[in-house]
Amino acid sequence: MSMQDPITQTMQENDILIALKNVIGFKEEIAKPLALNIFKEFQAKWGGQRIYISVDDQVSQQISQRNQLIKKEFTGDNHAEICRRHNISLRTLYRVIR
Repeated sequence: MSMQDPITQTMQENDILIALKNVIGFKEEIAKPLALNIFKEFQAKWGGQRIYISVDDQVSQQISQRNQLIKKEFTGDNHAEICRRHNISLRTLYRVIR
């Protein structure tokens, strides 16, 4: 059995739930138990391992455009505003502007 942090597990289950609702169109009452089952399957198969999920070309282009915009908007003292506006962490902001 995994000793994963319950907050991290909940966040991962929630990511699956969001995908089931937004991409497939499932209602919450169907998506929630399904998300938990999918998470448990992933956990059983890959628990404790790092998994790389590649980004497709369209997403890569969107990230590149976002990063260019962030570099334009960043003034050196508006860290919090940039992170909030683009829904990124401070760590991601630093990676983008370096």
